[in-house]
Amino acid sequence: MSKFNSKQLFVVLKQVLKSRKITYRMLCEKSSFSESTLKNMFHANNMSIDRLLEICQLADISFPDLVNLANKEDANDFSFNILQETFFAKNPHYYYFFRECFFEKKDLEQIKKEYKLSDKSVLKYILGLEKLGLLEVHPGNRLRFLVYGKLRWLHNGPWMKRFYPEFMKKIVQLQLENLDNENFRTDFPGFFTLPQRTYEDFGREIQELEIKYREIAFRDSLLSSHEEFVPVTWIFSMIPMDVFALETDIHNI
Repeated sequence: MSKFNSKQLFVVLKQVLKSRKITYRMLCEKSSFSESTLKNMFHANNMSIDRLLEICQLADISFPDLVNLANKEDANDFSFNILQETFFAKNPHYYYFFRECFFEKKDLEQIKKEYKLSDKSVLKYILGLEKLGLLEVHPGNRLRFLVYGKLRWLHNGPWMKRFYPEFMKKIVQLQLENLDNENFRTDFPGFFTLPQRTYEDFGREIQELEIKYREIAFRDSLLSSHEEFVPVTWIFSMIPMDVFALETDIHNI
């Protein structure tokens, strides 16, 4: 049987277990090996691939995620293809089901209970997502996802065209309702003029800031328990126009 021997891999796996408050004893209660065997494997930083995959499953972290963390690499972005995104734009409930499984890492029973779904509906959802090429359904309705990383919607794609106005309206509504809430970071639109080169620098730095925190969020989601997280919706727009001038109205009085 093949072996995977990497000290950093086991260091990170221990961090994952600790962050999720999973002890060796808890692992052994659900696994095929004894506590002494498990301790010896971690001490030696050496175990078979099969056992490593079993521990990853019990710790609720995929093997690719573990390797990325060990190598201090960040997952690539992925996008749906045009057919997948068109389907989701027409059938958003399928995307939200995918989101609960893939991003929120909820099992099918959790989703079924939370949304009061029938077994028939759950089966239709997962078979529909399989038909889209996003996952494989294995015996016992075990899911194997065929995408990995952080989602980026197609720019000006079907989803954005349909839902962007609705999301913007909802964001503005929440901002107005929470102007006195210190947890809501809301500023009135600002305006200044910049040389073209500085304008481009401004946009590039905003993009770099987004990438930085998307990477941090992805890494933290693999190491930390979800109950410690604060959900964050953010939006930043740069418009090379004077919106105040467009709205200016000076009339006779």
